[in-house]
Amino acid sequence: MGWRTIVVNTHSKLSYSNNHLVFKNTRTTEKIHLSEIDIILLETTDIIITTMLIKRLIDENILLLFCDDKRLPIGKLLPFYARHDSSLQLKRQLEWTQQKKIEVWTAIISQKILNQTQHLTQRIFDEKAYALMTLHETLEPFDPTNREGHAARIYFNTLFGNDFSREQNNDVNAGLNYGYTLLMSIFAREIVKSGCMTQFGLKHANQFNEFNLASDLMEPFRPLVDQIIFESRNQNFTKMKRNLFELFNSKYYYRNKEMFLTNIISDYTKKVIKVLNHEQESIPIFRL
Repeated sequence: MGWRTIVVNTHSKLSYSNNHLVFKNTRTTEKIHLSEIDIILLETTDIIITTMLIKRLIDENILLLFCDDKRLPIGKLLPFYARHDSSLQLKRQLEWTQQKKIEVWTAIISQKILNQTQHLTQRIFDEKAYALMTLHETLEPFDPTNREGHAARIYFNTLFGNDFSREQNNDVNAGLNYGYTLLMSIFAREIVKSGCMTQFGLKHANQFNEFNLASDLMEPFRPLVDQIIFESRNQNFTKMKRNLFELFNSKYYYRNKEMFLTNIISDYTKKVIKVLNHEQESIPIFRL
């Protein structure tokens, strides 16, 4: 797997030549070997890309993200089949038991609330962190009392003010949504690479959401985005977006070692799916 995140934000042409991505605009021509690339973000609609390059990006499992005319992510390129036994894994996915899905989803949400608690502790919001820990201690399977929702309300109001709501149209929400979309896209890629369909979630079951499973699995990782947006909260959305790319340049502690985020997500996704397949006992732990 590559490690570079490529952002293209000017009028240009992207093509393929001898295992290289070729970037060309009016001023320069550059080549990047495909083995170095993990993610490509096309941040403007003023880009030409060849079908041969698209085909080779699929071959190499390189995530390609498209943006609209407001430079917001609107789509991604995913292969139909990312492993040779996709049909077998799809059969296993359809056989996941409700009890196992409840068990795994609850463990994932437990990690999310603990990471939100840790983030508040890092910011010296100790009283509110204690409130989240109290909610975590009363978390039940599949969260029938919506501990997750109560925790989220306390969490976001503590970080961004009592008048803040996730439904508001402002730079903070735009930054959060942008970061979450990047995370979801990486999880979607890893889910497809594992031979599963992204549409069938654990608890997320929105018929209009093609990435229900990615939405479930990414939950403990959301506070990584929240950290960056909190630190950028007084900047404009353009600067927030640039800061969010540090997600892919930084290393995080996972399973007793420091790793890049895309590698962590790859391992985390594979192991969660193994648990759902009854091939492993418990899901891995990701902490801030």
